[in-house]
Amino acid sequence: MHLTIQEFSKRTGLPPSKLRFYDKKKLLQPSTRLDNGYRAYTYDQIHQAKMIDSLRQADISIEDIKQYNEADEHKKEKMLHSWKKDLDKRVEVLVAARNYVGGIKVNNPQTLLLSRWEKEKHFVWQKLEVERSPHPFRNHFMSAKNLLEKLGAICSEEVYVINERITKDNIIGEIGFEVNGSFQMEEKEGFRYERVPPILFAVVENCQGDDPFHCFSYIQLVNRYGFQPAENKLERYSEMSSETFDFLIPLVM
Repeated sequence: MHLTIQEFSKRTGLPPSKLRFYDKKKLLQPSTRLDNGYRAYTYDQIHQAKMIDSLRQADISIEDIKQYNEADEHKKEKMLHSWKKDLDKRVEVLVAARNYVGGIKVNNPQTLLLSRWEKEKHFVWQKLEVERSPHPFRNHFMSAKNLLEKLGAICSEEVYVINERITKDNIIGEIGFEVNGSFQMEEKEGFRYERVPPILFAVVENCQGDDPFHCFSYIQLVNRYGFQPAENKLERYSEMSSETFDFLIPLVM
C-alpha cells in the first residue's frame, strides 16, 4: 500500500514542500509515481524520512546524509564520530562567542578581540637565549629568517615569538615563521617544526614590549571574559620593524 505525499506528510510531520525538496536533492525519493504522476511513499519510508530530517536539524549536510544512508555499519560509526567532533568544535566557538559578548564593558576601553585560525598552519621555530630588554628578540628577526630561507623555506612576513623562561639576566624563547605546508623540515639542532591545528585566540592589540607586566594584566583580562588561557602564548609582529605586537592567547573552553 502506498501513501500520497499528503498522507505521508501527516505520518511524518514533514510538510510536503520539504518532502519535495528532499526528493529534488535525491535524499528521500518516493518509492513510486502514481498514474497521475504524483509522488507515493511506503510505510517503510516513514522512519527514514524522520531520521533524515533529524540529521538535517542537527546541521548535517545533505551530501553527508546521502553517504550515511549508503554506508555500511562500520562506515556509519566513523561518520557519527566525525560529526560529533565537528559539533563539539562548533559548541566551543558558540561558548566562546557567548563569553566574549558577556565580557565586553561598554565604558571600558580595554577589550579583547577574538581571532580563529580556520586551517592548519605550519611553523618553524628557532630557540634563542638573549639578554633581558624591551623587545629582546627583535634584533634577531632578520638573521632567523635568513637562516630559515637558506633551508629552502618561504617565510611569512609576520614574526611570532614565544617567551619560554626568564632568568635574572636572560630570556629564553623561540622566534617562529609560518611556512608553506609543502616545506619539508628535517631534524636540525636549534630548529623546531610544528603543525598547529585550527585554534581560537584571545587577542590584545598593540602591546608594548617595554611593559614588564603585560602578560599578567592580559591574563587577568582574559579571565574577566570567562576564558581559560592555554600554554604557548604568542607575540605576533606584523613585520620585523614593528614597535608593537598583538598578544595571542590560545583559549581552552
